[in-house]
Amino acid sequence: MKRNNCDFYFLVIIIVTSSISVFCQKQEQRTYRELITEPVLFTPEYNRVINHSELPVVIDELSITLKINILTHAEYWVVFYKGKTPASRTPELWLKSGDSTPYPSLSITGIPYVYIDLDGYGFLLNRWYHIAYTLSDSEKRMNFYIDGKWVGSYSIQRIQSQSIIFNDEPLYIGKHPIYHGLNGQISNFRYYNFRLSHDEVLMDYSGEDPTKSIDEEYPNKLNKFFDGLGVGFFLGMIALASGFVIHRTISRRKYQTIPNPMQ
Repeated sequence: MKRNNCDFYFLVIIIVTSSISVFCQKQEQRTYRELITEPVLFTPEYNRVINHSELPVVIDELSITLKINILTHAEYWVVFYKGKTPASRTPELWLKSGDSTPYPSLSITGIPYVYIDLDGYGFLLNRWYHIAYTLSDSEKRMNFYIDGKWVGSYSIQRIQSQSIIFNDEPLYIGKHPIYHGLNGQISNFRYYNFRLSHDEVLMDYSGEDPTKSIDEEYPNKLNKFFDGLGVGFFLGMIALASGFVIHRTISRRKYQTIPNPMQ
Protein backbone atom coordinates (compact mmCIF):
# COMPACT_ATOMS: atom_id res chain seq x y z
CA MET A 1 0.00 0.00 0.00
CA LYS A 2 2.83 2.38 0.88
CA ARG A 3 4.57 1.70 -2.43
CA ASN A 4 1.36 2.48 -4.34
CA ASN A 5 0.96 5.80 -2.48
CA CYS A 6 4.52 6.77 -3.39
CA ASP A 7 3.87 5.97 -7.06
CA PHE A 8 0.66 7.98 -6.96
CA TYR A 9 2.32 11.06 -5.48
CA PHE A 10 5.15 10.76 -7.99
CA LEU A 11 2.53 10.77 -10.76
CA VAL A 12 1.01 13.94 -9.30
CA ILE A 13 4.41 15.67 -9.32
CA ILE A 14 4.95 14.75 -12.99
CA ILE A 15 1.50 16.05 -13.94
CA VAL A 16 1.96 19.36 -12.14
CA THR A 17 5.43 19.86 -13.65
CA SER A 18 4.15 19.10 -17.15
CA SER A 19 1.22 21.48 -16.71
CA ILE A 20 3.54 24.30 -15.68
CA SER A 21 5.74 23.71 -18.72
CA VAL A 22 2.72 23.91 -21.06
CA PHE A 23 2.03 27.56 -20.26
CA CYS A 24 5.56 28.69 -19.46
CA GLN A 25 7.54 27.25 -22.36
CA LYS A 26 6.96 30.22 -24.72
CA GLN A 27 7.43 33.02 -22.22
CA GLU A 28 10.77 34.43 -23.40
CA GLN A 29 12.75 37.31 -22.03
CA ARG A 30 12.41 40.64 -23.80
CA THR A 31 15.80 42.32 -23.81
CA TYR A 32 18.11 44.60 -25.79
CA ARG A 33 21.72 45.69 -26.03
CA GLU A 34 22.76 49.31 -26.49
CA LEU A 35 25.64 49.16 -28.95
CA ILE A 36 26.30 52.91 -29.08
CA THR A 37 25.35 55.38 -26.36
CA GLU A 38 27.15 58.69 -26.83
CA PRO A 39 27.35 60.25 -30.33
CA VAL A 40 29.95 58.63 -32.60
CA LEU A 41 31.14 60.24 -35.84
CA PHE A 42 30.96 57.90 -38.85
CA THR A 43 32.61 58.46 -42.21
CA PRO A 44 32.14 56.48 -45.45
CA GLU A 45 35.21 54.42 -44.57
CA TYR A 46 34.57 53.93 -40.83
CA ASN A 47 32.26 51.43 -39.18
CA ARG A 48 31.48 49.39 -36.10
CA VAL A 49 31.27 45.61 -36.46
CA ILE A 50 29.27 43.60 -33.92
CA ASN A 51 29.55 39.81 -34.01
CA HIS A 52 26.32 37.83 -34.04
CA SER A 53 27.22 36.17 -30.73
CA GLU A 54 27.33 39.59 -29.03
CA LEU A 55 23.71 40.40 -29.89
CA PRO A 56 20.56 39.32 -28.03
CA VAL A 57 19.21 35.98 -29.27
CA VAL A 58 16.52 36.54 -31.91
CA ILE A 59 13.83 33.97 -32.71
CA ASP A 60 11.46 35.59 -35.20
CA GLU A 61 11.34 39.27 -34.18
CA LEU A 62 13.75 42.16 -33.69
CA SER A 63 13.87 45.94 -33.50
CA ILE A 64 16.58 48.54 -33.96
CA THR A 65 16.38 52.10 -32.70
CA LEU A 66 18.93 54.88 -32.98
CA LYS A 67 19.45 58.61 -33.28
CA ILE A 68 21.14 59.91 -36.42
CA ASN A 69 22.53 63.23 -37.64
CA ILE A 70 23.46 63.44 -41.35
CA LEU A 71 26.34 65.78 -42.21
CA THR A 72 26.35 65.50 -46.02
CA HIS A 73 24.21 64.00 -48.80
CA ALA A 74 26.18 61.85 -51.20
CA GLU A 75 26.03 58.26 -52.46
CA TYR A 76 23.77 55.47 -51.27
CA TRP A 77 25.02 54.89 -47.76
CA VAL A 78 24.59 52.07 -45.29
CA VAL A 79 23.37 52.97 -41.81
CA PHE A 80 23.27 49.35 -40.61
CA TYR A 81 23.46 46.03 -42.42
CA LYS A 82 23.46 42.50 -40.93
CA GLY A 83 25.05 40.07 -43.34
CA LYS A 84 28.11 39.78 -45.56
CA THR A 85 26.54 39.45 -48.99
CA PRO A 86 23.74 41.09 -51.03
CA ALA A 87 21.67 37.91 -50.53
CA SER A 88 21.69 38.20 -46.74
CA ARG A 89 20.59 41.56 -45.37
CA THR A 90 18.22 41.31 -42.41
CA PRO A 91 18.00 43.87 -40.88
CA GLU A 92 19.22 46.67 -43.12
CA LEU A 93 18.85 50.43 -43.57
CA TRP A 94 20.15 52.56 -46.46
CA LEU A 95 20.14 56.29 -47.13
CA LYS A 96 19.36 57.35 -50.70
CA SER A 97 21.80 59.55 -52.56
CA GLY A 98 20.91 63.22 -52.92
CA ASP A 99 18.51 63.68 -50.01
CA SER A 100 19.30 60.83 -47.56
CA THR A 101 15.83 59.27 -47.82
CA PRO A 102 15.82 56.16 -45.60
CA TYR A 103 15.29 52.77 -47.27
CA PRO A 104 14.64 50.11 -44.61
CA SER A 105 14.92 46.65 -46.15
CA LEU A 106 15.32 42.91 -45.46
CA SER A 107 15.56 39.50 -47.12
CA ILE A 108 12.61 37.11 -47.50
CA THR A 109 12.20 33.66 -48.99
CA GLY A 110 13.06 33.81 -52.69
CA ILE A 111 13.75 37.57 -52.67
CA PRO A 112 17.06 38.82 -51.21
CA TYR A 113 16.04 42.49 -51.14
CA VAL A 114 12.64 44.03 -50.34
CA TYR A 115 12.21 47.53 -48.92
CA ILE A 116 9.87 50.33 -47.87
CA ASP A 117 9.72 53.20 -50.39
CA LEU A 118 9.84 56.41 -48.32
CA ASP A 119 10.34 59.05 -51.00
CA GLY A 120 9.47 62.40 -49.45
CA TYR A 121 11.00 61.59 -46.06
CA GLY A 122 14.54 62.73 -46.82
CA PHE A 123 16.58 63.77 -43.78
CA LEU A 124 17.71 67.35 -43.40
CA LEU A 125 21.39 67.96 -42.73
CA ASN A 126 22.75 68.72 -39.25
CA ARG A 127 19.56 67.68 -37.48
CA TRP A 128 19.02 64.78 -35.10
CA TYR A 129 16.35 62.21 -35.93
CA HIS A 130 15.11 59.20 -33.99
CA ILE A 131 14.66 56.04 -36.09
CA ALA A 132 12.90 52.80 -35.19
CA TYR A 133 12.96 49.69 -37.39
CA THR A 134 10.73 46.79 -36.25
CA LEU A 135 10.42 43.33 -37.72
CA SER A 136 8.20 40.29 -37.03
CA ASP A 137 8.09 37.06 -39.02
CA SER A 138 4.99 35.85 -37.16
CA GLU A 139 3.19 38.98 -38.39
CA LYS A 140 5.07 38.95 -41.74
CA ARG A 141 5.72 42.66 -41.38
CA MET A 142 8.36 45.40 -41.17
CA ASN A 143 7.49 48.83 -39.73
CA PHE A 144 9.52 52.03 -39.79
CA TYR A 145 9.21 55.10 -37.56
CA ILE A 146 10.79 58.57 -37.62
CA ASP A 147 10.69 60.65 -34.44
CA GLY A 148 8.05 58.34 -32.98
CA LYS A 149 5.74 58.56 -36.01
CA TRP A 150 4.85 55.48 -38.04
CA VAL A 151 5.83 56.42 -41.60
CA GLY A 152 5.89 53.16 -43.55
CA SER A 153 5.59 49.39 -43.57
CA TYR A 154 6.17 46.33 -45.72
CA SER A 155 3.99 43.21 -45.48
CA ILE A 156 4.82 39.81 -46.95
CA GLN A 157 2.12 38.89 -49.44
CA ARG A 158 2.51 35.11 -49.66
CA ILE A 159 2.39 34.44 -45.95
CA GLN A 160 2.22 30.64 -46.27
CA SER A 161 5.27 30.22 -48.48
CA GLN A 162 7.48 33.19 -47.61
CA SER A 163 9.29 34.08 -44.39
CA ILE A 164 11.78 36.65 -43.22
CA ILE A 165 15.32 35.32 -43.56
CA PHE A 166 17.37 36.06 -40.46
CA ASN A 167 21.10 35.32 -40.37
CA ASP A 168 23.99 34.75 -37.98
CA GLU A 169 26.38 37.15 -39.73
CA PRO A 170 27.95 40.27 -38.16
CA LEU A 171 26.03 43.52 -37.81
CA TYR A 172 27.75 46.42 -39.59
CA ILE A 173 27.01 49.94 -38.38
CA GLY A 174 28.20 52.35 -41.05
CA LYS A 175 30.50 50.98 -43.75
CA HIS A 176 29.81 47.47 -45.07
CA PRO A 177 32.60 45.31 -46.63
CA ILE A 178 31.02 45.96 -50.05
CA TYR A 179 29.25 49.31 -49.59
CA HIS A 180 30.14 52.75 -48.21
CA GLY A 181 28.86 53.92 -44.86
CA LEU A 182 27.21 57.20 -43.96
CA ASN A 183 28.81 60.53 -43.19
CA GLY A 184 27.24 61.62 -39.91
CA GLN A 185 26.73 60.84 -36.24
CA ILE A 186 24.90 57.98 -34.51
CA SER A 187 23.93 57.66 -30.88
CA ASN A 188 21.67 55.49 -28.70
CA PHE A 189 21.82 52.52 -31.06
CA ARG A 190 19.73 49.71 -29.50
CA TYR A 191 19.19 46.16 -30.75
CA TYR A 192 16.06 44.45 -29.36
CA ASN A 193 15.13 40.77 -29.60
CA PHE A 194 11.41 41.54 -30.01
CA ARG A 195 9.13 43.75 -32.09
CA LEU A 196 8.51 47.12 -30.48
CA SER A 197 4.89 48.26 -30.48
CA HIS A 198 4.12 51.88 -31.38
CA ASP A 199 3.81 52.77 -27.69
CA GLU A 200 7.20 51.17 -27.03
CA VAL A 201 8.75 53.10 -29.92
CA LEU A 202 7.49 56.29 -28.26
CA MET A 203 9.04 55.16 -24.98
CA ASP A 204 12.40 54.57 -26.68
CA TYR A 205 12.06 57.95 -28.41
CA SER A 206 11.63 59.65 -25.03
CA GLY A 207 14.62 57.80 -23.57
CA GLU A 208 12.67 55.22 -21.53
CA ASP A 209 13.24 51.45 -21.41
CA PRO A 210 10.46 49.57 -23.28
CA THR A 211 11.44 46.25 -21.69
CA LYS A 212 10.13 47.56 -18.36
CA SER A 213 6.75 48.60 -19.76
CA ILE A 214 3.28 47.16 -19.93
CA ASP A 215 2.42 48.11 -23.50
CA GLU A 216 -0.62 47.74 -25.69
CA GLU A 217 0.34 44.16 -26.51
CA TYR A 218 0.92 43.07 -22.95
CA PRO A 219 -2.75 42.29 -22.17
CA ASN A 220 -2.78 40.02 -25.23
CA LYS A 221 0.30 38.25 -23.98
CA LEU A 222 -1.27 37.86 -20.58
CA ASN A 223 -4.37 36.41 -22.22
CA LYS A 224 -2.22 33.91 -24.08
CA PHE A 225 -0.45 33.12 -20.84
CA PHE A 226 -3.66 32.40 -18.98
CA ASP A 227 -5.08 30.52 -21.94
CA GLY A 228 -2.04 28.28 -21.75
CA LEU A 229 -2.46 28.03 -18.01
CA GLY A 230 -6.09 26.97 -18.44
CA VAL A 231 -5.22 24.33 -21.03
CA GLY A 232 -2.35 23.02 -18.94
CA PHE A 233 -4.51 22.90 -15.81
CA PHE A 234 -7.37 21.17 -17.65
CA LEU A 235 -5.09 18.51 -19.14
CA GLY A 236 -3.38 18.08 -15.81
CA MET A 237 -6.67 17.56 -14.02
CA ILE A 238 -7.77 14.94 -16.56
CA ALA A 239 -4.50 13.08 -16.16
CA LEU A 240 -4.73 13.42 -12.38
CA ALA A 241 -8.28 12.05 -12.31
CA SER A 242 -7.27 9.17 -14.57
CA GLY A 243 -4.30 8.39 -12.38
CA PHE A 244 -6.50 8.46 -9.29
CA VAL A 245 -8.99 6.01 -10.86
CA ILE A 246 -6.20 3.66 -11.89
CA HIS A 247 -4.71 3.89 -8.42
CA ARG A 248 -8.05 3.03 -6.74
CA THR A 249 -8.66 0.17 -9.15
CA ILE A 250 -5.26 -1.35 -8.46
CA SER A 251 -5.74 -0.95 -4.73
CA ARG A 252 -9.15 -2.64 -4.78
CA ARG A 253 -7.91 -5.54 -6.83
CA LYS A 254 -4.99 -6.02 -4.51
CA TYR A 255 -7.15 -6.31 -1.44
CA GLN A 256 -10.11 -8.13 -3.07
CA THR A 257 -10.90 -11.54 -1.50
CA ILE A 258 -9.86 -14.29 -3.87
CA PRO A 259 -12.39 -17.20 -3.91
CA ASN A 260 -11.08 -20.55 -2.77
CA PRO A 261 -11.45 -23.04 -5.63
CA MET A 262 -11.60 -25.95 -3.15
CA GLN A 263 -14.88 -24.74 -1.65
